[in-house]
Amino acid sequence: MKKLLILAFILSMSILLKAQEGLKIDYSEIKAKVEDKNSSTYYPILLQRFNDFDSTLTIDDYALIYYGFSFQDAYLKNQPDENALNRLQKEENYEGLILEAKKILSVNPVSLKANDCLIDALQETGRPETEWKKYQNRFRAIRRVIASSGNGMSCESAYKVIYVSDEYNMIYTYFDVEKVHSQKLSGLCDQFEIDPTEYLNSKVVFFDISRKLLRQEELRK
Repeated sequence: MKKLLILAFILSMSILLKAQEGLKIDYSEIKAKVEDKNSSTYYPILLQRFNDFDSTLTIDDYALIYYGFSFQDAYLKNQPDENALNRLQKEENYEGLILEAKKILSVNPVSLKANDCLIDALQETGRPETEWKKYQNRFRAIRRVIASSGNGMSCESAYKVIYVSDEYNMIYTYFDVEKVHSQKLSGLCDQFEIDPTEYLNSKVVFFDISRKLLRQEELRK
């Protein structure tokens, strides 16, 4: 048991240190890795480990899982229905929220919104920590991936996301921004004017949403 705890600590520290160093997100490289059927990075293999809450997943694995989802057929057609989640959350219908969040995660396991809502609902209904902690760990891991994908100071160094909703999740609940003054598309990035915070000391932040924009363009052809 002691050895397992030490291993888990070492893995969590390696993820944290790698996140602090920053990740190099190369979509061409990610596509090649997640589509290689003879590799351990083949997407179905990684996704199974993710859904099994494999504690040995590294931050590089999480990056492949999150960004690699944008190369799957389910990517755009299974965007999370946030209206249903927001309504159930507002109504404090936590049992309904659990069902809806799990339904979304069954087809879109990397949905930040669905993972976040599920954690909240499980906690609010008094479920044991063992039931919600595993979702919290992977939710935090995905956000660390996004936070380490850039610095948000320009479109060239923007935080990379695969859904617009993930931009707002990062802005409000990761960087703790209280107010967004404006948002506009700048090239392949969304540019936000915000009130600076302790965690994001800038009045402007950029998110690279190119994967969604380019995938939408591909589907139109």
